[in-house]
Amino acid sequence: MPDISESIVRDPDLEWLDHVRPTGLVLSPTVIKEQTLVPERQTQVHTAQVEEWLSPDDGPALADPWAFVAAVLGWDARFVAGAPGGSNLPENLAVAVPEHDTALAPDWAVQGFDGDAPWQLLVRLEPAGADPDQRGAAEGWEATPQQRFERLLRETSVLAGVMITDRELRLVYAPRGETSGWLAFPLRSLATVAGRPMLAGLKLLLGSFRLFNAAADQRLRALLKQSREAQAAVSTALAEQVLGALHELLRGFHAAEPDAIGALARRDPHHLYEGLLTVLMRLVFVLYAEDRDLIPSRTDALARKLYDDGYSVRGLYAKLTEDAALNPDTMDERHGGWGRLLALFRLIHKGHASGFIIGRRGKLFDPDAFPFLEGRATASEPPRVAKLTDGCALRVLENLMTVREPKAKVRQRLSYRTLDVEQIGSVYETV
Repeated sequence: MPDISESIVRDPDLEWLDHVRPTGLVLSPTVIKEQTLVPERQTQVHTAQVEEWLSPDDGPALADPWAFVAAVLGWDARFVAGAPGGSNLPENLAVAVPEHDTALAPDWAVQGFDGDAPWQLLVRLEPAGADPDQRGAAEGWEATPQQRFERLLRETSVLAGVMITDRELRLVYAPRGETSGWLAFPLRSLATVAGRPMLAGLKLLLGSFRLFNAAADQRLRALLKQSREAQAAVSTALAEQVLGALHELLRGFHAAEPDAIGALARRDPHHLYEGLLTVLMRLVFVLYAEDRDLIPSRTDALARKLYDDGYSVRGLYAKLTEDAALNPDTMDERHGGWGRLLALFRLIHKGHASGFIIGRRGKLFDPDAFPFLEGRATASEPPRVAKLTDGCALRVLENLMTVREPKAKVRQRLSYRTLDVEQIGSVYETV
C-alpha cells in the first residue's frame, strides 16, 4: 500500500499554475518552490485595477495594451523598446523568412539586465480577430501566429516572449533545439474573483520586480532555463517509477492469476513483459491526452461528465486515493479499478457510435494483442476481468501520476501537460 504520510501536496503557491493550464513546459513547480516564488495575494483593489483597463464591449479585451502592462505589471517605458515613450526597436530584432516571403518583427522588446542577453522578452500585439492557433490568420506564410512568434524568438535568440491577442496574454518560451511551451492568461478572467490566482501568477512572472529588479538567478529568463533542467530530472524519475509500476503490475497479475501468469512466463516471457509494458504505455497515453483535453472526443458538458465519472484515469486515481484514506487495510481485498481501465482501453480502441470517443485502432489499445490482460489464454476466448486488486491499481497509478520531490517525503502531482513527446519517448526507451 502507498504510505499515507506521502500525501499529494496541494500547494497554494502553485494554484495559479493549474488555472493557466500550461502547454508544454514553461515554469516548473520544482523551480517555483526552490526559488521561493510566492505569488502576492490579490484583492478586490487589484481586480478593480485590471477591470479599469479592459474594454467594455465584446471586441479585444485591451484597447490599450501598453496602459495595461504599465499600470498592472509596472513596466517602465525606459526599459521597453518600441513602447510609447521608449526607445526605437533595433533593426536586428526583425527576421526575414525568405522561403515564405515574410518578415517577422516584435512590437516591443524588454531590455535584459543579466549581461549575456541584451533582450529578455519580445512582445507581439496581434491584430483584432487573430486566433493565435489558426493557420492562415495572417497574410503570406500560412503558419499560425503562435508558430510565427516562436520562429521570431528562436531566430533572434531571445527565446521568451509575450503575445497579446483579443482574449489572452501568452507567455511563450521557445529555446533553440527544444519544444516550445506557453502559459495562457485569459485577460477578462483576470478581473474576476476566480481569476485572482491567475492575476497573482501573471504578476509573479511578468511584474516589474521579476523583469527589472530580481537577482540574476531569479529573473524570468533564468527561471525558464532552470525549469527545463528540472524537467529533465523529472523525466528520469518518471522512467524509474514506470519501471517500479511494471514490477507492481507483474506482482498484481501473478497474485490474481498465479497459474495462468506462471505458465505464460515459462512459455513466452517476452509476450508477458510486452503486455505489461503496453498497459503502462496506454496509461501514459491517456494521462497525456487527459491533461491536454484531447479526450473525450466530444467536448460538450454531458460527454465530459460521462467520461470524468465513468472512465477517466485521473478520476479513478482520485477515487482509489479516497478509498485508501478511508479504508487503508482493505485495498488489496477490493476490486473494480482494473475492470474500469479495461473498459476505457476497449473504448479508446473501438470508439463509440455517438462520437463520444473516436476509435484509435492500432496495436496499442487492441484487446486481442495481449489476451492475458483480459483473463484470456487466446484471443478467441470471451474476455473476463482478472481479479487485480484496487491496491495494485492504486500503486501503479501512484507511480505514474506523482513524483517524489527531491529532499522531501512528499509527492507532487505530475502534469503530463508539461511533458513533451521526446520526454515521454525517453521513458519508454528506459523501460
